[in-house]
Amino acid sequence: MTNKPVTIFFDVNETLSDLTPVGDAFEAIGAGRGVSATWFNTVLRDGFALTSTGSQARFLEIAQTNARDILRGLPLSGSLESSVDAVLDAFSTVQLHADVAPGIRALHAAGHRLFTLSNGPASTAERLLREAGLSDLVDGTLSVEEHAPWKPARGAYEDALTRTNAHAHGAAYLVAVHPWDIHGAAEAGLSTAWVNRGDSLYPPHFRAPTETVLSISELAERLDG
Repeated sequence: MTNKPVTIFFDVNETLSDLTPVGDAFEAIGAGRGVSATWFNTVLRDGFALTSTGSQARFLEIAQTNARDILRGLPLSGSLESSVDAVLDAFSTVQLHADVAPGIRALHAAGHRLFTLSNGPASTAERLLREAGLSDLVDGTLSVEEHAPWKPARGAYEDALTRTNAHAHGAAYLVAVHPWDIHGAAEAGLSTAWVNRGDSLYPPHFRAPTETVLSISELAERLDG
């Protein structure tokens, strides 16, 4: 890829964070683990819809509303409100994937500028990095809230480039597990790295990633190879 320092933007939810405990929470309240993915996808869906119509979208508000809606009528082990609280508590306490910390340490040591870029609040990334002892290695935690439309709108990436003065520091990469995020960043002119932890097939209707890696650690090796 390159042996020169670059600016790297990491997506947060699922790219850095491991949402397995959220599935555990859905299982524990009696909704079933599979409902977790459905819930998260509805959060993205509604955020995208609001953004596409020029309306404001707030991740945590949508997450709470949609959890309540999707759990209503299911044979839960407790009350609806306690079940919603259990899901949101699990979501707010997830940790990093095992490959993230060593990958970020390697990327920082190589001199790359590291940022997070999320549709959710910046506080989520701040907590994840702080609890992993990585805060000092990341140059900034960016959120689209109050700044730009949700990713994958072009404006989300262009705003991030402007806020970080990325154009003065060589190439810029977006790193994500979501093909829609890769596509949006590519349309905005960024290089991209798709993290394919699950051996998935990349959808051909999206712009292909610049690179495909199995982990953040592998990304560090590719950038400096």
